Amino acid sequence: MSKRANPTLIGSFVLVALAIGIAVVVYLGSGRYGGDWYRFAIYFQGSAAGLQVGAPVVLKGVTIGKVNSIQVGFYPEDEDFIVPVVIEIDGQKILWTEQIGDIDGTSVLSKLIEQGLRARLGLQSVVTGQLRVELGFFPGTEVAFRGKNTKLPEIPSIPSTLDALIKVLADVPVQDLAASSLRIVQGMDKLVNSPQLAAILANLESLTGTLDKRSGPLADSLQQILIELHDLVGRIGRVVEHQSSNLDDVSTAAREFMHKLDSQITPTLGDVRSAADATERAFERVGKSVTAVDELVGADSPLRHELLKLLKDLSDAARSLRIMADYLERHPDALLRGKRQ
Repeated sequence: MSKRANPTLIGSFVLVALAIGIAVVVYLGSGRYGGDWYRFAIYFQGSAAGLQVGAPVVLKGVTIGKVNSIQVGFYPEDEDFIVPVVIEIDGQKILWTEQIGDIDGTSVLSKLIEQGLRARLGLQSVVTGQLRVELGFFPGTEVAFRGKNTKLPEIPSIPSTLDALIKVLADVPVQDLAASSLRIVQGMDKLVNSPQLAAILANLESLTGTLDKRSGPLADSLQQILIELHDLVGRIGRVVEHQSSNLDDVSTAAREFMHKLDSQITPTLGDVRSAADATERAFERVGKSVTAVDELVGADSPLRHELLKLLKDLSDAARSLRIMADYLERHPDALLRGKRQ
């Protein structure tokens, strides 16, 4: 007769198998099979509506982790409710060019935060409005740590683009803008319905009609003026042409006169130079006479003095003739106009 199985032992095996199955499902469902996972805390001050557990954590558009938990808590130092979010990052999704240690280590994380590592909420889907956690480097932004009672390393957060836009819109003086817009509309309505504007439009219409009536005669007058100007230009052209022919005649006569003058001046210059040469020859003969007289008479002889005076006059005359000949050669028109000042 076979031995009866122990129901308690069978039940224990069934429970153990069920627990193992649940553990495997939970493990596989968590997505943490394989790889090095690191947990961080992030504190968001704005609204987290649309953020869910399991939402992706993105760095430069690459999913490197997911949201593990979302809570909300009141923080007296901020006098506001803040949303603590725990994220998990797969270390194997990030490649390092050198060995820097564990990413959640104090020194490594501090260095990344100094370089501008921040977290913010971003839109995951425009259709569903779901959010995701975006990591990035934003140097120069504020660093505020709020996780005083947590053991997890904290990544500082910055307002999302939507929160920043909402803050800017909140600072806009909407009431002042509405009041200004109302005043502008009222002013435009007053201007449009004012009797002054109606009078101006009526005057413009009257002025337009007057211009239409006078534009015809004015155009005829302008046409007549243009015709007269054209005739005047023609007359001026004929006068200029006539005067030009007269000027040509005057120029021809002047050239003929200068030719005759040159033909007359050239012999005159020759005569002047001949006279100068004759004077110099006479000067030489008088000089020889003075020498001969010196041999016959004394130094105080009246004849000698007269010869010396004649010699000086001849010298002056020869010099004057030379100067005159040179001047006439340079200025042949001096015989007509006289000596230049």
